[in-house]
Amino acid sequence: MAKRETQKKITRERLLAAAARCFAQKGYSSCSVADIAAEAGVSQGALYTHFRNKEDLFTTMIQEEHGQGAHKAREASLAGGFLDGIINILSECIRDVGFPVDHRLWTEILAVAARVESVRDAFLASDRVMRERFVELLRKAAEAGEIDPALDFEAVAIWLYALVDGLIARTADDRNFDVNKHLPVFAALVRRALRP
Repeated sequence: MAKRETQKKITRERLLAAAARCFAQKGYSSCSVADIAAEAGVSQGALYTHFRNKEDLFTTMIQEEHGQGAHKAREASLAGGFLDGIINILSECIRDVGFPVDHRLWTEILAVAARVESVRDAFLASDRVMRERFVELLRKAAEAGEIDPALDFEAVAIWLYALVDGLIARTADDRNFDVNKHLPVFAALVRRALRP
């Protein structure tokens, strides 16, 4: 039984990784279930064992990405050095979006969420959960005297994630953009904007 569950998990991860590659290369509209199954080396039936359809696969990737963000914020809120944790989380998101999502796919996710209402709803629901955790982290940073307690933390979270989205898009679109060169500038600007 444990072996079967392990194999099921491996197949699911292969499907997510294959879908991520397909969506990043072809775009959501041009990538079919058959393309994803072929990329994963499984039958379409195996895909349907794990996901209802292409949209389910797509929204699962979004939920997992946001879930990783929420987990990182929760961990940082337990560690102390909250402002450093905030900057580290955001910098890590910019540098490496997270499995199975890469920079190109994240820009595709944002574009599809803007066009497809059901994807937008799923995106906003999981984004809300992630931002709630991030707002908790901002509150702890304020309580520790690391950031300005008068800030609207909900608004700060949205602005910071908008900056992250923009830098992810820049990384995806501009081959000459050296993200590692710009991360210290990003960190300095965030510290300056949030300081008490």
